[in-house]
Amino acid sequence: MCPIGTIGHAVRPGDTLWTIARRFNTTVRAIMLVNPGINPNNLRIGQIICVPQFFPGR
Repeated sequence: MCPIGTIGHAVRPGDTLWTIARRFNTTVRAIMLVNPGINPNNLRIGQIICVPQFFPGR
């Protein structure tokens, strides 16, 4: 379960934190902060990570 202000994302083939960050209009750093212990060099297909939601103007 992801914390409030984030959304769960199932890692897809070819995903990197950078591509996920671009897709959700956030940053790799922000993703890393809400997923302590995540290994960016070992994302597994189907792994659920929490991604901060972007709110324009905030």
